[in-house]
Amino acid sequence: MDRIFYNGVIKTVDDAYPVVSAVCVKNGIIMHVGSDEEMLKFRSERTELVDLKGNFMMPGFIDSHMHMVGTYYTRMQLDLGPCRTKREVLDLLAAEADRIRREGKPGEWVMAANFNQDYWEDDKNIPNRLELDEACGDVPCYMQRCCGHTASHNTKALTIMGLMDEKEGQTEHNMKFLADGTPQGQLFEGDAGLVMDFAEVPSVEEFTECIRVETANCAKLGLVGIHSDDLNMTAPGRDVENLMAAFKFAGENGLMSCKVYEQCRIEDAEGLKAFIEKYPKGTAYGTRFVTSCIKQMGDGSLGAHSAVLRGSYANDPEAKGVRIHTDEEMNELIRIAHDGGYPAAVHCIGDGAVEQVLNAMELAQYENPKPDIRHGIVHCQIMGTDQVKRMQRNNVMAYVQPVFCRADAGIVDDCVGPELAKQSYDWRLMVDLGIHASGGSDCPVEPCDPIPNIYYAVTRDNGKGGSWYPENAVTMEEAIRMFTIEGAYAGYAEATRGSITVGKYADFVVLSQDLTKIAPQDILKTKVLMTVLEGETVYQA
Repeated sequence: MDRIFYNGVIKTVDDAYPVVSAVCVKNGIIMHVGSDEEMLKFRSERTELVDLKGNFMMPGFIDSHMHMVGTYYTRMQLDLGPCRTKREVLDLLAAEADRIRREGKPGEWVMAANFNQDYWEDDKNIPNRLELDEACGDVPCYMQRCCGHTASHNTKALTIMGLMDEKEGQTEHNMKFLADGTPQGQLFEGDAGLVMDFAEVPSVEEFTECIRVETANCAKLGLVGIHSDDLNMTAPGRDVENLMAAFKFAGENGLMSCKVYEQCRIEDAEGLKAFIEKYPKGTAYGTRFVTSCIKQMGDGSLGAHSAVLRGSYANDPEAKGVRIHTDEEMNELIRIAHDGGYPAAVHCIGDGAVEQVLNAMELAQYENPKPDIRHGIVHCQIMGTDQVKRMQRNNVMAYVQPVFCRADAGIVDDCVGPELAKQSYDWRLMVDLGIHASGGSDCPVEPCDPIPNIYYAVTRDNGKGGSWYPENAVTMEEAIRMFTIEGAYAGYAEATRGSITVGKYADFVVLSQDLTKIAPQDILKTKVLMTVLEGETVYQA
């Protein structure tokens, strides 16, 4: 044996032997599991013995939806996430504009991210163009909401982008207007990223460094796998080839500290056909990169009131949400992915978007039955019970983010009313119906730390000393499965990863506490002590 991990409390997520104390590993593969006495018999002079010192070990975590590249580049922007007042936001933007005037490069922008107006204590209205003009003056300013579905700009930015002459009712862009008919400054959905049209395409070398840094950061959090939506995020329509080349180099040269299941976002039909022809389903670079699914966008976000509802917003009757594609476009995109052998994973936050996407998935299956394909809905937030049952009937997976309770528990009832709210974020029903529900973070919307995610899956903490519709919570055992074996299933990897099973890759996380034994309020105290990927220690505290 190469390594024997012993003297631990090891949860396997395998019903054949649920808890053991030792595991034998050779060439990155689990060879034996059992008691210390049984496993230590397999040691030789070359075997490395890893004493777990009574700590809790389990399969490494898998995050089923995030944005690794987006996280890397967001770190380079002014972080507005900690701000708790609008005044604080505007002061930070003004200070950054002053810095740029003193020492910035010619043409440099104020680039800010991660704000959430729902946390502001003074004024929950997103700053408009005129307020940003007052803060930043002639320095172009772009500030993106934490969800990534809306951004606000000052006059200088909109002028550079060629949008200051847009007229209400005559524009093709998703944007707001002031009472005088001029642009208000706020753009939505794809238009919220128009600033990226002015960005340089990162080089292969820059993307490679991004992959190295971010997979190492994931390993520190106990992640051995991430399903990541990265294509067309830095320079839409222009960055795919450089990023895929970087994944190839990183994957084939040992630069990745966790496995990446790429959720390939291609939003136009012809581009999607070309991508599938060049990169068929399962394109792999080494053992740590694979193309997993085709990612599409169905709507916006709840906080930006751009999620598409079947009804109307209870607190904003004029808001209808923003549908990214027509029914015909969505049908075609899912059909292309389906016929090309790729499952589709579609962002749907509102029940109106869920309805559109389920219709498209049913149509694709009707026209070309593929019982083994694993289509999925990403987020599954505002949904009726009828739609959850429809997912079950159609074998549609759910990519859920329990940690969203942290921000959403305080706004969902106001947005959609209590009757629909109590049917939403219903992971209990999903699990009871046998839907494959995997857990993720949507990082950088929320940090990709699995521990808070598991905490909210179990507690649905409402931030006020109680629980938000606690009947919709899952058990600790179920939460662990969401972030291990279900994440592997979402990537067609359940036969090789996601549990501590003989013959699978040795992907482990060692924690400071036994998650199955501690009180819910103590979950957040849990620390990652070690992360093991394919038998290799990729992080140790």
